[in-house]
Amino acid sequence: MILIKAQNIDGAYLKLVNKVLSEGEMVRDERDNKTLEVCNIITEVKQPIPFAPVKIPIFELIHPPFDTFWVDERLEKYCKEFISPNRDGFIYTYGNRYRSWFNEIDQIQEAINRLNKCPETRRAISVTWDPRTDTVNNEVPCMILVDFKIRHGELQTTALWRSHDIYGAWYPNIIGLTYLAQYVAINTQSNVGKLTVHSISGHIYEHDILAAKELIK
Repeated sequence: MILIKAQNIDGAYLKLVNKVLSEGEMVRDERDNKTLEVCNIITEVKQPIPFAPVKIPIFELIHPPFDTFWVDERLEKYCKEFISPNRDGFIYTYGNRYRSWFNEIDQIQEAINRLNKCPETRRAISVTWDPRTDTVNNEVPCMILVDFKIRHGELQTTALWRSHDIYGAWYPNIIGLTYLAQYVAINTQSNVGKLTVHSISGHIYEHDILAAKELIK
C-alpha cells in the first residue's frame, strides 16, 4: 500500500503521475492494453476546495498549472454528471448509478438523509457496482463506492476505484468527486473536508507514458 498526501488536487495529481512512472510495473489488461501499474495507492487531499466558500462550484475554482483537456465547459459538464440521475446517452455515469440505477433508489439523497439525522453515522455510503450486469458486461464502472462522514463539522469523503487511469482520468475524477462532496456538504450544512481516494489499480497506459513524462518535466 502506498500513501500519498497533498494539500490540493493539482499537487496530488502530479505526485501520483510521478509515482506510477517511477515505480510502475508493466501489466497487460483484459483489452490487451499495456499499462504501467502500481496497486493500492491511497491519496489524501487535505484541501480540495481552494480558498473559497463551499457554494462556489469546484470547476470555477480550478486553474491547473498544466495543459489538460478537462477545462471550462467540458469540466463543468463532467462534474454535473456526478450528481445527475440521467445517463445522457452513455452506457453508465456515476451519477446515474448512484441516484437512479438500483430500482430508482437515490443513494446520495439517502446518504444526506442519514447524515442529517445522525452526523456521526457510518452508513452514508453509495455504490455503483451491480453484480446482475457488471459481472457479464464489458463496460463497467471504475469507481465502485463513495462514503461520507461528518467529523468536527467537516464532510470527509472517501472513494474507491477498482481501476484508475492516473494520467488520463484521475484529475477530472477527483474534481467531479469534489463537486459531489460540495453537493452533499451544502445539503448537510457542513464544510468540505479532506478527500481520500483508494486506487486499487493505479495505472498509466503505454500510449500516455511520454505525455506523462512531459507533464512531470
